[in-house]
Amino acid sequence: MITTSDSFTTVDLGAYYAILPVQANYSLKEYCERMAATLVEPGFSYNSGTNDRFLTVEEIRDLIRTNVDPNFSCRSVE
Repeated sequence: MITTSDSFTTVDLGAYYAILPVQANYSLKEYCERMAATLVEPGFSYNSGTNDRFLTVEEIRDLIRTNVDPNFSCRSVE
């Protein structure tokens, strides 16, 4: 979730967004240049209420297998 107040320090990295610290050891411009990111528009927000794409059950299972437990299995509830 990204609130509108977070938009001032949020960058778009393509595959995901990053909310950067307000007081960092680098500027937002430096970070964007180094990471090939772009600043989001002021007032931007991202949340379940405005999201236009939701993960399927199988996509969530794949994320669990990839990031948590490669042996994860679950009986289908569908």
